[in-house]
Amino acid sequence: MEPTSRSGPMPACPYRAGLTPLHGRAMDQDLAAFYASLRRHSGPVVPVEIAPGVAAWLVLTHREVLEVIWRADHYSSDPRRWDAAAHGRLPEDTPVLPLLGPHPAVFRLDGEEHLRHRRALTEALSHLDPRQLSRLVHHRANALVDSWSVRGTADLMAGYARPFVWEVFAHLLGLSDDSIATLDVLSQTVVNGFPDAVQADAKLLDAFRRVVDERSVTPAPDLASWLVQDTALSDDEVAHNLLALALIGGESTIGWIGNSVRLLLAHRGPALVTGTGDSVARLMERALHAGAPMPNIPGRWATGDTILAGHRIRQGDLVIPCLAAANTDPELEGATASRTRAHLAWGTGSHGCPAKEAARLISETALEVLLDRLADLRPALPDRALRHPSLWCGAPAVLPVTFAAAHSDTRRGTAASPQTVMEAPAERRADRAPHEAPPQRWGWWNSFGGW
Repeated sequence: MEPTSRSGPMPACPYRAGLTPLHGRAMDQDLAAFYASLRRHSGPVVPVEIAPGVAAWLVLTHREVLEVIWRADHYSSDPRRWDAAAHGRLPEDTPVLPLLGPHPAVFRLDGEEHLRHRRALTEALSHLDPRQLSRLVHHRANALVDSWSVRGTADLMAGYARPFVWEVFAHLLGLSDDSIATLDVLSQTVVNGFPDAVQADAKLLDAFRRVVDERSVTPAPDLASWLVQDTALSDDEVAHNLLALALIGGESTIGWIGNSVRLLLAHRGPALVTGTGDSVARLMERALHAGAPMPNIPGRWATGDTILAGHRIRQGDLVIPCLAAANTDPELEGATASRTRAHLAWGTGSHGCPAKEAARLISETALEVLLDRLADLRPALPDRALRHPSLWCGAPAVLPVTFAAAHSDTRRGTAASPQTVMEAPAERRADRAPHEAPPQRWGWWNSFGGW
């Protein structure tokens, strides 16, 4: 579908007035139903307030979301264009800044700089051995099921999806297993926009800077080492990209697993899905249509005055493409019914997810292991109690289930865990930027002036 802006009369409501709140108590509702209601009653583009004092345009239809994503010349990924930030209109400690603020990372750059970072990530990811990764995720998934399968009850978010994904991501990114619980807490703080999100983001970045320092001296079989040793990214750029992989990649994978299990329990039941094969893949694809793991793209900024669906978007305005609403746009009903991949859960265009095949392997394995190990899997709460009121996180908050308790002699995750999912790089490339001095510490106010 080619993106084309819809024309129409200019709205009477300007950007700075009549904003629909999308924070605080306004989030305590079924957001999918809320997005659909906004689209029906207010049209494709709605002025909203995503945090106190932070205004944005929320884009709710598939056509207009595609236009914003594909027209990088009109809508930039670089928040240094943000007019409200440049003119001091943002609260310094607003919890949306970690995801919307400037970072020298692939998701926050345009043009040649974006391509340089994307090439580095793609090159590092190419060293993943799918067979070894499959062995690792099977081992970690079975070990987690072993830890609670004899009880007959579990919360599949806190006890499975979240620790499983962070165990795998810690292995891939070069973090120790001891950091998994802290990584989970800090990541949830950032993506849910909790009050101390800025501090949590800083702690995560410091952790990845330590990883970069270690891998600069001693390479290991992980993505951090390949980015440090074998790409042209600077050390600080590597740390920011590792943080982006954790926050966006990790949380999206968790959301995909949680939403797939939720769909399975709510609509089909485990008896209608086998534990392996194409049926799991089809179920997980439908889950992407039903609920994007990251419901909203964290920010695009208008590069100049423009018109979007009849609204005058001013240069520097924040525009948020709502993937969750776009995926359920009534215009897509035919595509969804035919089981095509018309959803935008992975994004599209130049900023589409560079690691979606690894995420697919991890997520499908998680569901396959559950269906293989747990008999008579049933929800312990009604579906309406599972929602997660967040702009950036589409995972259920909890996912309590019951099942037939396993016998203690059916444990499968006790074998030795695979040690590597890739080879370690041999040495630092000669054309790579030298190791930098400790980066300058700057506050959110000053960070918009450049890196």
